[in-house]
Amino acid sequence: MTSTLGFLLLVEVIFLGGFRMTADYASIKDGLSGIIAELSDQALDGNRRLSELQEKLTLQQFNLVVMGQFKRGKSTFINALLGADIVPTAIVPLTSIVTLLCFGPEPKATVHFLDGRSEEAVISEIHHYVTEKENPQNRLNVKEVEVFYPCAHLKDGVRIIDTPGVGSVFNHNTESAYAYLPNVDAGIFVVTADPPLGESEHRFLKEVRGYVDKLFFVLNKIDTVGEKDLHEALAFTSGILEKDLKRPVKVWPMSARQALEGQLTKDDDKLYRSGIPAFEDHLKQFLLKEKGKAFLQAMTAALMRYVSDESMAWKLEQEATKLSLEELRVRVTKFEEFVKQTEKERDEHRFILTGQIRRMHETLDQGLEKLKRERVPPLLTTIEGQFNEKSRSTTGGRDLESALEEYLYQVILDTFALFRDEAARKLADSLEAIYLDLAERTNRTIIGIVNLAASLFKVELKPFTSVEKLTGKSEFYFMLKDDPDAISLIRLGFRSAMPLFITRGLILRRIKSMAKEIFERHCGRVRYDLIQRIDKTTHKFQMALSEKTELTLSTIREALNRAIALKNRNEAEITHTLNQLTMQLSATEQIRDKLMAFRDQAEKL
Repeated sequence: MTSTLGFLLLVEVIFLGGFRMTADYASIKDGLSGIIAELSDQALDGNRRLSELQEKLTLQQFNLVVMGQFKRGKSTFINALLGADIVPTAIVPLTSIVTLLCFGPEPKATVHFLDGRSEEAVISEIHHYVTEKENPQNRLNVKEVEVFYPCAHLKDGVRIIDTPGVGSVFNHNTESAYAYLPNVDAGIFVVTADPPLGESEHRFLKEVRGYVDKLFFVLNKIDTVGEKDLHEALAFTSGILEKDLKRPVKVWPMSARQALEGQLTKDDDKLYRSGIPAFEDHLKQFLLKEKGKAFLQAMTAALMRYVSDESMAWKLEQEATKLSLEELRVRVTKFEEFVKQTEKERDEHRFILTGQIRRMHETLDQGLEKLKRERVPPLLTTIEGQFNEKSRSTTGGRDLESALEEYLYQVILDTFALFRDEAARKLADSLEAIYLDLAERTNRTIIGIVNLAASLFKVELKPFTSVEKLTGKSEFYFMLKDDPDAISLIRLGFRSAMPLFITRGLILRRIKSMAKEIFERHCGRVRYDLIQRIDKTTHKFQMALSEKTELTLSTIREALNRAIALKNRNEAEITHTLNQLTMQLSATEQIRDKLMAFRDQAEKL
């Protein structure tokens, strides 16, 4: 049996067995769907959260994301899994746009643009949208490209996703790879035997593990090294990964090129030697035994949070409705006075944050000034040494100037790569500490708002939301990260055709002047880049915190406003509403019990 057929069958088993035909899974899934329907009937107003949860439950969408450094063979690996040349491949850094492979009865592609537009495309033309060569710097403003293909393993919500590689000269590709991390359900991290795990992907992996619980590791291009080198590469890569992850790691040696060739030519021997069948077996076991369980646990937890939020709002409305209109208004006034005080505290938090960010700017400026003091004088001295050495072996001014410029370019590139990497790490860590402090302050504000409402209306409440997920290695952290190797330098050289004995002094003076100018210019570029990132990520973080607080306030205010509005109705309507709320709370408690039972059942899958 070929690997393609084996993989198609394995995925049929995974999703027909693990998702559809396993009685426990099916009954829990149907039960959760029934609970969403119950909650929708009880909701006083239309609820977007329930619609989103139902859509997620129905689609069972699972993102299997292929990631890693550029030119590791990720796209070829995906084509090998599919058994067809679908994703573009090339010798240069290629993929620049996220490509999602989904099931479709007919091969086609849909291009989604950043402005919300979409247009159809044939698969053979997607290179116009997803490659750096055809769409440099994403000048077409493409958000992502969906490729639909009639493969059985793409059914039932499974999507194999090709992401841009980190560490290439195209910095925006690295940013795209980092930005996609929150969407990963499981990841396939591709490295190669030659060269082995590099610094840029080593850094990327450290960030990946903050988002992804399940990672598969593939050591690609094993056909390019001998057996001894392969063993060394496997040992080296496994050692690095185990140190990073602090657990044993299985690395799967593979040749994606041989696997794809074997798929296309139906060569079972080449498929076996490629190493892909063993990996597919392992993937099957994970999807069969773990994916369904994890999916149901996540759905159950999301519904428990929804039920908790809704019941607290109903309890608050119920207790507020029992008060006289005069007493209700007095307590609402007290609540709003407290809210005004919290708004002052939030303003103080923003003021503190502004000062902390300003100090980060100053620290960065001090670091750049120190870099100039420490590096420019030695650089000028080494340029003189290089000038003396190269002028003895060079007869023309053009050649000498070119050699010195190349030397200068490389020295400054290395200097700024190291500085940028270290500065970004320190700034990101400093921001993380600042964000943790601000998140804790915001959580205290949210708890204070909820506790006051609970005290005023004599009802037990818990926070409707919290900001714990905005801390740690979050999407805000990654906005500061990029690859220092992607720093580009502007060449300011000149080309002299005059004899060397005439231009020697001129060349040395110009090269020294060039060194100072390039160094100064790139200090400014690094400063601008990092400060822009600091300010952008801080703004997004503040907005996220504000949204969490406003969600708490709006939930409480809506419940109180409904209670006030009810006071304008007759006694019969008030009694009816109170009875309705009591019934809803009773039904919600029963739903909570069902969810806890489903959670326990999912744990046993």
